Amino acid sequence: MLVKKRTKTMEIDGLIALLKRMGKGDERRTKIEERLYNLQAGFGGESQYDKYLTEFRPDYPHAILHDVTLCDDNTFFKMDSILITPAFILISEVKNIAEKIVVKSNPLQFIKEYPSGKRVPLKNPIVEVERKMFHLNNWLKKHKITIPIKGLIAFAYNNELLIEEPPSMHIMFTYEVAAHLRTLSVTQRILDKPKIHSLAQKMVRNHKEFHPFPLINKYNIHLNDIKTGVFCPICSGLSMMWEHQKWRCKSCGHTGKKEHQNALTDWSMLIKENITNKEFCYFTRLNDRHIAKRLLATSSAKLTGNGRGSRYNIVLCSEKK
Repeated sequence: MLVKKRTKTMEIDGLIALLKRMGKGDERRTKIEERLYNLQAGFGGESQYDKYLTEFRPDYPHAILHDVTLCDDNTFFKMDSILITPAFILISEVKNIAEKIVVKSNPLQFIKEYPSGKRVPLKNPIVEVERKMFHLNNWLKKHKITIPIKGLIAFAYNNELLIEEPPSMHIMFTYEVAAHLRTLSVTQRILDKPKIHSLAQKMVRNHKEFHPFPLINKYNIHLNDIKTGVFCPICSGLSMMWEHQKWRCKSCGHTGKKEHQNALTDWSMLIKENITNKEFCYFTRLNDRHIAKRLLATSSAKLTGNGRGSRYNIVLCSEKK
């Protein structure tokens, strides 16, 4: 039973917004574009894993959770996918690497090999999963649960995979996972169906959504380097102005009344989680603070404080899990 679906990380939306509001010649774009590419590729590989996992339909009670981050004594650990069975819990780590992968032994190394022959050592995914297994075990103990934990590495690309000697953890392609899971023996019944459901729900309640905002701090970008204005949803230009009680695009003529909401979302992801009337005027290029106050009052932002200390907290709504 699928308990928690995978959703696109909000960092992807934040990076897209950041790139749209940065200058084309900004030297920091390369680093940001690379981060965005890696996040999008990773989400694509993990979604492919999820699709193949739907073929796994065991006759025993189970729970599947995707993209779960828990906390063990102030240490956060993110698990790509979790399978809870009556006999064990399986953590899957999904890797999205297009090049040839060589797994060497003594010492254990994962090496990415390019068509040119260039070889680059990778961070050992087995060590990553073992770390998560350790913290998950601690987390379970705090919730009075003792059950074996297994690990699995799944590569999303059907590239060449050369393994010198089988390591301690199963390594395979995502399309092989469902067949592999069907071979695992589930004889010991540590958790029954109600306990599996209860544990899965407890994980969902304790899941910690990762928000790396505001992004200008992360990438050392000054506010003055961020383009202001309201984007047109039709032509994508920063060309909307408030005229006659509506937003009007100077480029394509589109009109609307809620286009400033996306600007508020951009502000929250890029600058800070709250905004004042003056800052709203600056960011949307409004020249009337009374109009700004009215637009903010009817937006999703929540007013706090009074007088000069008043500001609006912007709520970022992630996709439903």
